Amino acid sequence: MVRTPRLTLLALTCCGLLATAAYLPSDPGSPVRSTRPAWVKTDGVVMAGNWEPLTFLRRRGGATVADLEDWPRERTDAAARKLHEAGVNLVITNFYKGFGLKAEAADIEATRRFVEFAHHYGIRVGGYIGASMMYETFFAEEPEARDWMQVDEQGRPVYYSPVQPYRYMACRNNPGYQAFIRKLLRIGVEDLHLDLIHFDQMESWNEPNVCRCRYCRQQFVDYLKSRYTSGQRMDRFSFDGLDLIQIPPFAPILAAQATQLVDPLMQDWVRFRAWSYARHYGEYDAYLEKLNPEVALEGNPNVDLSLNKAFRNSVDLEHLLKHGDIVWSEEPQQASWTADNRLVSKIRSYKLVRGMGKSLFAYTGGRFGTWSSEAPPHLSLAEAMAYNDLNLGMVGDVAPDGVRLTPEAKRYIDFFHAHRATLAGTTPIADVAVLRSFASIEFNPAEANVSTVLYEQSLIQAKIPFTIIVDGQLADLSRYKVLVLADQDALSDAQVESIRRFVEQGGGLVATDNSSLLTEARWRRRKFGLADLLGRDLPPANESRTEPTRRTFGKGRVVYIPRVVPSDPPPPAQLNYRFDKRHWKLARNHEELVAAVEWAAARPLSARVFAPLSVTMELAQQKNSGAILLHLVNFDYRHPVQNIDVDLNVAAASSRTFEITVESPDEGSKASTIRATERAGRLSFRIPRLSTYILAVIRAADLDAHQRDIQK
Repeated sequence: MVRTPRLTLLALTCCGLLATAAYLPSDPGSPVRSTRPAWVKTDGVVMAGNWEPLTFLRRRGGATVADLEDWPRERTDAAARKLHEAGVNLVITNFYKGFGLKAEAADIEATRRFVEFAHHYGIRVGGYIGASMMYETFFAEEPEARDWMQVDEQGRPVYYSPVQPYRYMACRNNPGYQAFIRKLLRIGVEDLHLDLIHFDQMESWNEPNVCRCRYCRQQFVDYLKSRYTSGQRMDRFSFDGLDLIQIPPFAPILAAQATQLVDPLMQDWVRFRAWSYARHYGEYDAYLEKLNPEVALEGNPNVDLSLNKAFRNSVDLEHLLKHGDIVWSEEPQQASWTADNRLVSKIRSYKLVRGMGKSLFAYTGGRFGTWSSEAPPHLSLAEAMAYNDLNLGMVGDVAPDGVRLTPEAKRYIDFFHAHRATLAGTTPIADVAVLRSFASIEFNPAEANVSTVLYEQSLIQAKIPFTIIVDGQLADLSRYKVLVLADQDALSDAQVESIRRFVEQGGGLVATDNSSLLTEARWRRRKFGLADLLGRDLPPANESRTEPTRRTFGKGRVVYIPRVVPSDPPPPAQLNYRFDKRHWKLARNHEELVAAVEWAAARPLSARVFAPLSVTMELAQQKNSGAILLHLVNFDYRHPVQNIDVDLNVAAASSRTFEITVESPDEGSKASTIRATERAGRLSFRIPRLSTYILAVIRAADLDAHQRDIQK
């Protein structure tokens, strides 16, 4: 595998240009909503859905007679009552699919009535808004919408899918379409009294099927003008004038099977696409706040950290998650423990989204129409209980008799509601931060994302408290003991300096492969940007070497690991890259990866859990009470685990007496209370049995002191 990009003679000789080309200013800002709906964080979410309008079921074809007959019955008072009895407190239903307000009038009226029924039972309702235009009816209602279509590199309309060519994708950069969206939002909030707006397709299709209409081109030019000064344009492009800029074609570079993106204009086009989707999402958010600040915003960018989503689909979660309350993931990483001992989960997605202050919708209830989960519902619900922020996701399709749940799923939903006060207002405790640098993951995914996913996998299965951070979160690393750079090859000078300060002041650093060898613009430096910390200038010439080196720097500790070694060969390198569950075997040097973090931390980690690799752990703290929540999930649920020893760091706690309550929704489980005392700064106790999921709540006698001390 080639570990560094090929360089031109110009790149090797123009040292002065190298320094300035590394400077990439931050993207132009977009408005951030000042208040958020309180109910999302306090009431919790158990969601069911039925968002396809009857108009679409007929036009799409392939439905059953029962589907068409059940549709009106799913929107009745009786259905709402059954949903309430099942524990559902949010329903996402049809609002606007894309046929036109007149064409969908009967469907919208059914939603208006259902909102009244649902509100009577205390159920909130979200309305679905799609991003496609069914031209057969919509263009008759909105003739100007012929100008709203996305067009690809060849100027052809972008369809929703090859089998649904009657659905043209609308361009969110088109001002006419934006005005139409605001009209929809006003109807949804003021007329239908919706509690949440769901935007589907908050992403583009893959290149080269990305819009290049005249509005996209002009806004791309405006973006470049606002992003770079005249001098910066010269450094980046070798020219200043931008008015003749054309959106670069991606079909040739994809056909050539390029593995890294080094063209600066192509890089900026990817950044612009992702920024523009986030900007419009923020505009929707701000407009909803004006209409009714208690209406929540939710979108579907299809969060999936096995992909380089910004390059592929115009999704940059750092910008997108500044807005809204909830996002969707339809990724195929369904909770499971495979026959070849791979732990498959959505833990990465949950961690990144929660770290940005939001929660995640995922299919957690099993089978949904034509979409089927590989995971048993109770395992997916256990995963959501542990890693999501008071959100169990979509537990089922709405049916005439409410929602059809397995007995196990119903127990988990009941457990969630019974423990809602305990689960609310918690923040994960993370000793370790794993950085996902945009310029590394998006533009060199076959190296950066492979190493990152595998390092995250080691931390998940080693049960080390960690989180996932993005570029903007590097500014404040003070809450973490260790920062992990898993082949994050492209870092800006400012990022390098932030990392250096963190280590100088006592933080730990683990860096692998080519981390910091390139600037953010993907110019190769003469030596690692972090060379003084790593104790070496360049990666080892012999790529077979993997022995870690350890050293101190300032008050901190640094480990350099030459390679994260996959157990199986990764997929061939390309720009549209996927490193999914099929490849999630622990790295060959898994134990070295874990040991590096433990050594770099210098201090004891917040928790140690002694259990098989099939068991994962999440540690959180409730702000108001100071209680510590320990979630344990056994992904190999068919094989319960006995006698799990837990060790918590309470070295600075003034209290020496703690009460531990252990509860589980699993059948046959009984709540138990364990009283434990501190020894040598560690609180030790034993969980007698774990079937699928356990919640252990640790309360100190002196809660105020313990609340301060656990973070230390």
